Amino acid sequence: MTSLRNFLDTLPAHEILDVREPVGLDFCKTALALELEARKQFPVIRFTAPAGYDVPVVTNLFADRDRIARMAGTTREGFNATWTAALDRMMPARIVDDGPVHEVVLTGSEADVTALPISRHFQGDAGRYVSSGILVCKDPDTGVRNLSFQRMQMKGPDRFGASLHSRGHIWEHLQRSAARGKNLEVAVVIGCHPAIYLAAAAKVAMEVDEFAIAGGLLGQPVDLVRCKTIDVEVPAEAEYVIEGEILADEFEDEGPFGEYTGYSTSRSTRNVFVVKAITRRRQPIFLDIVPGYSNEHLLLGRSAKEAHVFARLKEMVPNVLALNYPKSGTHFHAYVSLRKTAEGQARHALMLLLGLDSYIKLAVAVDEDVDVYDEDQVLWALATRFQADTDMFVVPKVFCNRLDPSSVDGMSAKLALDATAPLQSEAERTALPAEAVQWARDFLTHP
Repeated sequence: MTSLRNFLDTLPAHEILDVREPVGLDFCKTALALELEARKQFPVIRFTAPAGYDVPVVTNLFADRDRIARMAGTTREGFNATWTAALDRMMPARIVDDGPVHEVVLTGSEADVTALPISRHFQGDAGRYVSSGILVCKDPDTGVRNLSFQRMQMKGPDRFGASLHSRGHIWEHLQRSAARGKNLEVAVVIGCHPAIYLAAAAKVAMEVDEFAIAGGLLGQPVDLVRCKTIDVEVPAEAEYVIEGEILADEFEDEGPFGEYTGYSTSRSTRNVFVVKAITRRRQPIFLDIVPGYSNEHLLLGRSAKEAHVFARLKEMVPNVLALNYPKSGTHFHAYVSLRKTAEGQARHALMLLLGLDSYIKLAVAVDEDVDVYDEDQVLWALATRFQADTDMFVVPKVFCNRLDPSSVDGMSAKLALDATAPLQSEAERTALPAEAVQWARDFLTHP
C-alpha cells in the first residue's frame, strides 16, 4: 500500500507528537513547529482533534532529513544515489477503476472547501492557505501529467486565489490553454504517500511525468483514478482531492503569504482556481506543510533538487563529492565539496553549479576534508583558505527567482567563492589518532 497513512504507521512512537487538546489551527501549527525547530526537534505533529473540525491534521512530516530518506526507502547518505536510480528506473503510473479517495464525492454546493481544516500560518497572511496541495494537470499538447506546488488562498466555498510564481510547467500549460480560450483543468491533491511529494518537488523536463519518478522511488507504479469532473488522474489512495480549473481570463489579487525567504510577500500571478468537486476518504487525514522559512518547507523543496543538481554536476566534474543547500540560505546558497586534482577545477564546478540552478546566488567550493552539511566547517574553510582578491568571481544580472526581495527586475548577481586550498599548500590541519576519537565517542555513549 502506498498511502500517507501507511507511511505514518511505519514511524516509531517517538517521531510523532500528538496534540490531543482541541486547539485552534490558525497560527498554532506554525508556532509549534518553529518552536520545536528552535530546540532542534523535528517530530511529525498530529492534531488529533483540532477545534472546529472532526478530522486529524498532520504537519511537520518533511522536517527531518533522515525521515525524508526513509520516504524513498533509503538512508540520508544513500538519498542521492537512490534518487538517481529512481530516475533511471521510472515506472509509469497505472490507472485503476476505483480507490479510497472516491469513498466520498461532493459536487455542487456540497463541494465546500470552507469545511476543510485549511488555516492561516502567519499573521501577515491574507487568509487561509492550502500549503500542502500537489497541483496535477496535463500538458495541453502532449497530455503528459505535471505535478507542482503552488500556494492557494481560500476565498470562498468554491474559489481560491493562486500564484504560479515559479513560472514552471503549470504556468506554461496555462499560457497554451489560455491561447486556445480554455481554462486549465487542475486537481489539488492533499495527502498522499510522501514519495509522491518528493517527486512533485523535482525539477525535471516537461516530458517527464513525476508520478513515474514516484514509482521509481517506491519500486512499484502509483495507482491513479480518474477525476470525477475533469480529465486528470490522481493517486487512488490520496486523502483529499479538490477538482477544478484555473481560469484563463480572470485575475484577482492574492496574498500576502509567508514565503520560504522568511518574508511575507504579495508578489503573485493573481490566478483564480474554481472548485468543481471534492473527493476524499471516508475518514480522511488532512496534511499541512509548515510554510515560510521552516525546515519542513525548505527540506521538501531542496531534497530532490540537491540530488538532481548533484547528479548533473558530477557528470561534468566526477570528483565532486557532496552538495548542500543550507537552510540559512533558503534556496539561494549552495556548498559543494570536491577532491581537487588540478587547479581551476573548483571554479569549473562553481560555474556549472550557478548555471544548473537559477535560484543560486552564492556558491562556495570546499575541499573533501570539509563537511558541507556543517556550516561551521564551511565558514572555517572561507576563513583559512579564501582570499577575496583572487578566489571569487561575480556574474551580474542573471535570471533568478522573483521571490528574492533583493532581486531587481527578476535578475540577481551570482557570487562564487573558491574556498579550496592550493594543491601545494603547506598548511596542515590539526588531527587526532582514530583510536582516541573512538575512545571519546565510546566513553560519552557508555560513561
